Amino acid sequence: MIASFRHAWDGTVTFNLALTKHRRLDRFLRHRPFMRQQQFLAVCFVAVLLGSMSGCLGLIAARESVESLRDPAYDSLKNKKVTVSHEFTSLFEHSETFTNRSTFIVSEATSEVDIYFKASFEWSSLIPGPNETRFVRASLTDSDGNVQWSKDVSEDASPPEEQLQPLPSFALGEWVLDVEARGGGDSSLTNLADNFLIIVTITNTCVQYPLVEECH
Repeated sequence: MIASFRHAWDGTVTFNLALTKHRRLDRFLRHRPFMRQQQFLAVCFVAVLLGSMSGCLGLIAARESVESLRDPAYDSLKNKKVTVSHEFTSLFEHSETFTNRSTFIVSEATSEVDIYFKASFEWSSLIPGPNETRFVRASLTDSDGNVQWSKDVSEDASPPEEQLQPLPSFALGEWVLDVEARGGGDSSLTNLADNFLIIVTITNTCVQYPLVEECH
C-alpha cells in the first residue's frame, strides 16, 4: 500500500511539474510577439537616429565645401540719403513758412557726408519784394551742437556739392537737418513755381560678402 501511495504521489508531482513547465512555455509564447515588436521599434529608432546624424554631418560637410569655394569678404561702401524738397504752387504760400527737420545717425563707420543743394525762384523773381517773402534757409548740425553746413539764399542758387570729411573724426550720434523756406507759384496759368532740393548722402564703410546683397 505504501508503494502504491508513492507511485500515486510521484505521478502527481510529475504531472504538476509538467503543467508548470507548460504554463511557463505558454506565457513565453504569448509575450514573444510583444518582445519582437519592442526589438523592431528599437532597431528602427536606432536606424533613424543614425540616418539623421549622417544627414546632418553631410550637410555640414557640404556647407564647409561651399564656404571654401566662395570668394573672401571685402571692404565696401554703403550710402544712405536724406532728401528734402518742396515746390510752391500757390500765390498765397508767400505768407506761410515751409519747415522740415530730418535726422540721421553718424557712426564710427561713417567716412563722408555730402550735401547737394539747389534753389530756384522762378515765380518770385518776377515780383519785386523783400527777401522775407522768398528764401531757403538750411543748416546741418552735428551731435555736439556744431553747425557743419548752412545755406541762406533768396535767389537762384546751385553751388557745387559740398563734402564733409572726418578731421580727424565726426561727432558720433544724431545729426539734424533743419530747413525753412518761403516762396510762391502758379501751376494753373504760368506753370512757374519756386522750389528747392537738398540731398544729404551719408557714406559708411561696410564688409561685403559674396552672394549676399546687403553690405554689413
